[in-house]
Amino acid sequence: MMLELNLRKDERCKVLIEYCKSYFLERAYELDNQFYSAFYVQCAESTAADAYETFLEMPMEHNYFRSNLHRLDETVMVRFFKLVAIYHTIRVVRRRKKDLTWDSMKEAMFWVYDLDESEKEMAEILQRCAFIYQGGFQDLFIKTTARYIFGDKVLSAFSFAFIGNFWYNSYSSFMGSFTGYVPFHVRMDRAMGQ
Repeated sequence: MMLELNLRKDERCKVLIEYCKSYFLERAYELDNQFYSAFYVQCAESTAADAYETFLEMPMEHNYFRSNLHRLDETVMVRFFKLVAIYHTIRVVRRRKKDLTWDSMKEAMFWVYDLDESEKEMAEILQRCAFIYQGGFQDLFIKTTARYIFGDKVLSAFSFAFIGNFWYNSYSSFMGSFTGYVPFHVRMDRAMGQ
């Protein structure tokens, strides 16, 4: 009986991942700016890979996402995808200050990920923290992850560490994929018509 329940959870998770990926990919492909389109297409693809890995493929004792698989529904998965996009956008803008600005990129992110007003405000607060109080950004983002995705106000030290490690690996994998075949500056030049 327990095996059937786990299979149903896993199957439901796979359906939700594919649904979110398809929805956000479709929206990303509609962007006129080639750079933003490519960025958010890769973001959706990379987020789906992250979701498969963290929710389904890493049966670690302190895997925060897998341990909350029983709470997974469409809202949770959509929020997971949105939060990954917010994180990757903030990190790439912060690292590429001369090439990109938050104001130019956030509008594309807001549209592709269909952020509501409170989500936009959350993204703005996280971005300000990343730029003004860089040392506290990671901690704030970890706490935001638990609160926004699952509603958790308290995290164990293990869950806190797991989520922090997840964000580091997620961004590293995303950037490796995004710049693997076409360097970042080439993507920017093409988008700007140079």
